[in-house]
Amino acid sequence: MQNPFILGESIYLRGLERADLKNMLRWANDAEVTHYMFMGALPGNIESLEKEYEQLVNSRNDIAMAVIDKKTDTHLGNVGLYAINWITRAAEFRIIIGEKDFWSKGFGTEATKLCITYGFDKLNLNRIWLGTNAEHKAAVRCYEKAGFKPEGVLRQEMYRHGTYSDAVRMSILREEYTSSRGEK
Repeated sequence: MQNPFILGESIYLRGLERADLKNMLRWANDAEVTHYMFMGALPGNIESLEKEYEQLVNSRNDIAMAVIDKKTDTHLGNVGLYAINWITRAAEFRIIIGEKDFWSKGFGTEATKLCITYGFDKLNLNRIWLGTNAEHKAAVRCYEKAGFKPEGVLRQEMYRHGTYSDAVRMSILREEYTSSRGEK
């Protein structure tokens, strides 16, 4: 394990490193990986990714972590909390599992749970929200397993592959998180 920050059962989370940009660029330009995402509509390049990386690692309001498989030390995706509002104690959750060999095996759900635990237990957040393409049923199931609840639908929010599709807004509140863990 290389610099683990949060340990899970089959994965660990660590801070993003410059060496991760190579994988991130490959994922950004893979139409299958970005099929349901805003990412991928424009070609990715290393220069813009390096600029994003610099902003991210120097931000106090965005926390991104690499998702690493414990068995193989493979960087399989990224997870994070973005646009953290320290007054309202809210943040946007984002995740990408870019390595297709790791899809549909529970890694996304585990990374999501680890990240929201970090958000509530370490950062003292009260609300974590996300938006996802309504057609991405696997993602919606993953978020529901992690405790997110639907809030509403943003009609024709996304344009990809020649069609408009709806986005689902979901969130989890601190009280729901603590209740699911048997806490008061």
